[in-house]
Amino acid sequence: MLARSRVLAVGAMLGASTLLLVSCDRAPHASSTPTAAPTAQPAPPASSAPAPSAPALPPLGGDWLVRLPLEGFREAVIAAPIGTTSPRPILIGVHGSRDRPEWACGEFLGVTKGYPFILCPHGIPLRSGPEPLFGFATSEELEREIDAGLKALRERFGPYVAEGPMIYGGFSRGAFLGVPIVADDPARFPVVVLGEGGQSSWTDDRAVRFARGGGKRVLFVCSTAACETATPPALAILKRAGVEAKMITAGHIGHIVDDRVVTLIRGSWPWLVRDRTGPLGPW
Repeated sequence: MLARSRVLAVGAMLGASTLLLVSCDRAPHASSTPTAAPTAQPAPPASSAPAPSAPALPPLGGDWLVRLPLEGFREAVIAAPIGTTSPRPILIGVHGSRDRPEWACGEFLGVTKGYPFILCPHGIPLRSGPEPLFGFATSEELEREIDAGLKALRERFGPYVAEGPMIYGGFSRGAFLGVPIVADDPARFPVVVLGEGGQSSWTDDRAVRFARGGGKRVLFVCSTAACETATPPALAILKRAGVEAKMITAGHIGHIVDDRVVTLIRGSWPWLVRDRTGPLGPW
């Protein structure tokens, strides 16, 4: 286990310095009423008229790291895209066993440069004291906590939260428990990042269900020899089902997430989200 204060500090710096202020074009002025009769000057088809741009939201203010109380669970931790003037998508960042939600949020904040909302479930306490550590018991319990966190996030940030698919990112235990969640609901989580875990959770049935339901891409992130050895069978299962999947490795540096791993994932981000563009902009 690596103390991740360095990664969280990087995340805090990014949260303060990489705010993306998106300006929207104003709607075009309406043209004056034509003087010719309609039969002499037919109106153009409605589809050819330019669509008005959505008005920009006020820049999102407040702290970049937000804690939201949840009914039935410990508070969720949110990394918010401070400064945005347009709706942003959601990434679910799930930590490993004996870990902390703040670390997961800091890590994915560094990967994404603060673009999405990052929802980091808390889990159950595994060690008490001045620096408590947390984990997750089952996929079912984790999914319920994610759903409660999403409800609270949307209630808190309203129009700043984009509708549509999300990205699931999990490390170690969070990766292992995440596979059943994304396989059962690939339309909600079509893009997945699994760090140092989750390989053994993939079966042919889950991979086929993931692909048929809209699952697109899975990125395995390794930093140990054991992870590198376990990943090729999972890649084969996913590719047989028609899912794009690949492994990236930081070398044998330990079962950790540090700035080297964050930089590694960031380098593969364009591949992971290359079709996630449109009115909301690129990830």
